[in-house]
Amino acid sequence: MAQKKPTAKGRPATGKAKTPTQRTSQMEAALVAAGGRILGRVRLSPQAADALRRLAEKYGTDRAGIEAALIAHANTVAINDK
Repeated sequence: MAQKKPTAKGRPATGKAKTPTQRTSQMEAALVAAGGRILGRVRLSPQAADALRRLAEKYGTDRAGIEAALIAHANTVAINDK
């Protein structure tokens, strides 16, 4: 009986792999180009940190909570600020 040659697992190598830094830079550039923004090293007071914790519990992640709160606040301001 002839032995089968083991096949490689996963995708075949293309030689086009990017480093994590390259992938992050590309994602951040696309976000900014689409009108997004990156906030780094934001410091929160204890009161704001507690509010963020409660938002994250409701929305699943800090990011989702922050986005929901900002959008809701902007909509409230737009309605009341004529």
